[in-house]
Amino acid sequence: MTLAHAVTCPSCGGAIEVRAVGYTVTLACRYCGSMLDVAHEDVRLITAYKRANANFAIEIGTRGTLFDIEWEAIGALRRRSPGAIWQEYLLFNPYAGYRWLVIVDGEWQFGTMLLDRPDGAGASIQWRGETYKLDDDATVETTTVLGEFYWRVSRGDRVQCATFARGSNFLSREVTVDEVTWTQLIPLDRREVENAFAVRERFKPRSGLSASRRAFFQAPGTSDNDLPLMFLLALGALLIIGIVQYVMSGPNLCANNRFDVVVGAPTTTHKIGTIDVTRPWQFVTIQADGNDFSNRWVDLDYSLVNRRTQQSIDAYGIVEYYTGSDSDGPWTEGSHHSETQFASVPRGSYDVYVDTGSHGWPIDPAADATDSNHPWNTPEAVSLWLKACTSGYSWGLFWIFAILLFGLPCLILWRRHRG
Repeated sequence: MTLAHAVTCPSCGGAIEVRAVGYTVTLACRYCGSMLDVAHEDVRLITAYKRANANFAIEIGTRGTLFDIEWEAIGALRRRSPGAIWQEYLLFNPYAGYRWLVIVDGEWQFGTMLLDRPDGAGASIQWRGETYKLDDDATVETTTVLGEFYWRVSRGDRVQCATFARGSNFLSREVTVDEVTWTQLIPLDRREVENAFAVRERFKPRSGLSASRRAFFQAPGTSDNDLPLMFLLALGALLIIGIVQYVMSGPNLCANNRFDVVVGAPTTTHKIGTIDVTRPWQFVTIQADGNDFSNRWVDLDYSLVNRRTQQSIDAYGIVEYYTGSDSDGPWTEGSHHSETQFASVPRGSYDVYVDTGSHGWPIDPAADATDSNHPWNTPEAVSLWLKACTSGYSWGLFWIFAILLFGLPCLILWRRHRG
């Protein structure tokens, strides 16, 4: 094996070994992830970026014997297509040259660059008298780069990759702007690779997709170019849904009233008014606003009573507001405003009632008894303004639509960028 040559990363100052001296053009710093151009004596910095996750199943610098030749793993790539995520390792021997070791879908493959290119085009090609059928054709992106390579490579590089299969053997064609390269991939026994290179199981790429999931992520509309369009269409559909929901929530017919609710008194019933639901189904929203009170709450039991059938639709609301002070200083909790919404109220005319009961905090029974024994003491009351309207916007329904519309593109985006 050739002697390694040490260089210093101009980004972080780390010492890095160049193992394939005289061959390597690009080197990724194992400490900070910076891309270095080692073809120049001054090790010119190409680009620097923080390494997000440089843990691979085979550690850079590991040596192992395959086909009676000792190889050294000098570079590693994480790559992905719409249907798979895998790792590729660049192997080097100064006498045998370069080879590839690939793990995809839990299977290992040994790659050799072809000098004699296959013949044919389209769905089938011929190479050395054998016919290979098109297995996959997709855009492949490099997501992580570590180690050294004999060409300029960086994170985010994309190529068009077509794979042709004949049994368990594959031919891979990668097309860039500058060149077309062919690689033969043959299967390797998992135990042979793991024994040769001391594979770290926990850093192996996740198992591949099932056939149904692979078909899903390779379906039309899931490519990189289509994903922004999917988000735009989802946003447009959500805006249309919001507008339609707002229009359909009307007409806005209201009834309102004002009541004084005595603190500590028995529950009393009040009529807010009468409203007409003119659509087959409609929201009814009741808003309650109290005066400037503290440490009091008012229970509100609403009832919509159909004037024709006398059937009642009930809901509960509360107005509460508390203040105080503790070791952390003054604090407040609650609000003088509350809103209660009835969903899917059928068409009809309704009398709107509310049962009110106001309470104080902290409860002082002795003080309440004193107030009741002295009629000249004016009882404390909470003033409430209530408004019932046949309208309302269902934010819950709106967010359900948002999840359904954005769920698919977000799932594809997450699946594409994880790992």
